[in-house]
Amino acid sequence: MKKSTTGLLLGSALVIGLSGCATDFQRGGETAGGTTTASSGNAWYQQPVVCGIAGGLIGGSIGYATSGSSDEDTGAATGAVAGSAIGALLCADRTPPPQPVATPEPPPPAPEPAPVTEFEPVTLDSEVTFAFDSAEIRPGAHQTLDQVAATLRENPNLRVRIEGHTDSVGSAQYNQGLSQRRADSVRDFLVSRGIAENRMTTRGFGLERPVATNETDEGRAQNRRVEILNWD
Repeated sequence: MKKSTTGLLLGSALVIGLSGCATDFQRGGETAGGTTTASSGNAWYQQPVVCGIAGGLIGGSIGYATSGSSDEDTGAATGAVAGSAIGALLCADRTPPPQPVATPEPPPPAPEPAPVTEFEPVTLDSEVTFAFDSAEIRPGAHQTLDQVAATLRENPNLRVRIEGHTDSVGSAQYNQGLSQRRADSVRDFLVSRGIAENRMTTRGFGLERPVATNETDEGRAQNRRVEILNWD
């Protein structure tokens, strides 16, 4: 057989064989007998190294067959190099690289709880709030108590305790009852301004908790008072 004919046949074999190798590789590496490699999942003959060797052998043969008698060695070498490159390229792994797995973002931190509003203590002087020996609130105290009611309306979670106190004039039992009635009067006033009764507690301490001396008029006036405090 002529060298040119041999070269044509071998060239056809190279194109058909290596194209089939690449096609099988792109279909997932399954072979007629189901043989695949352990590392890449492709048949042994579909590995780039094997395809490169086969391409080199076939290319060398083509170069030898198509060259003249004077340059057989050069043609064989050139064909081997070209065939190796073509074979390796046709069977090169075209599997797309794995896509990075998105890491889920951690949930946002829980919001900080709202700060608890503290109630600023209010002291009602008995000389202004009540008449002597009376639990009825005087009109002069209405403005102060209206401000307390507004604060409680604006802060629904606030609760207050209302404490009544007296000086030392009179019996302890009488003063305790009077201080309780005055504390209850302040509570009732705030209820009339729309504040729920269960947000307030009252207690009369009588003469038990003086804040000044009971030996002077000025000291006794300071002791006769009603205090509105934060109810913890």
